[in-house]
Amino acid sequence: MSPRSAETNQAIREESRARILEHALALFAERGFDRATVRAIAESAGISQGLLYNYFGSKEELLVAIFERSMEDVRVSFQRAEAAGEGGRTAALVRAAFQVLRRNERFWRLSYGLRMQAPVLAGLGEGLHQWTTEVRRTLERYLSEDGFEGPELEAAILFATIDGIAQHYVLDPHRYPLEEIVERVAARYAPPEVEGSPASPR
Repeated sequence: MSPRSAETNQAIREESRARILEHALALFAERGFDRATVRAIAESAGISQGLLYNYFGSKEELLVAIFERSMEDVRVSFQRAEAAGEGGRTAALVRAAFQVLRRNERFWRLSYGLRMQAPVLAGLGEGLHQWTTEVRRTLERYLSEDGFEGPELEAAILFATIDGIAQHYVLDPHRYPLEEIVERVAARYAPPEVEGSPASPR
């Protein structure tokens, strides 16, 4: 049998890492970050505790990796909005955010169950603040480019709107009218000049 290529080894490593993160997220959400042990995560993922430590040095590293995974989805949403070009990025972001949410529905359902735990907030610390600041500032830029007045306050409202809709959807995805709500919010944030209205959301 010929030795595995470097590409094959890397693919196996990435698959193992993703599996560990998936099981860690599920246990953190189900049992709480404090009560979910590294041993339990390893058993759930079907690997030894020692092997898990080859990928993550601690529960805290697992938590940060899960947080970074959520940031990656947010970045994908912004990349799709950027591709829309100036004059409509805000509405494009609204649609892109929920396309990504639907693609990774289970991850976000568990993530929302995890992220408000006090030990999790403490563990993420400054990283969480930097992330929310980055998101809010990008929203402010989009809103300003699209001609909305008071982009700082409007960005905070839009951030909370997207977050709230996402949480309601993952709680009951089969009955929640996501598409209709997304289109209504996107229409609200269409550039005012396109709609022929004053430079403020309706």
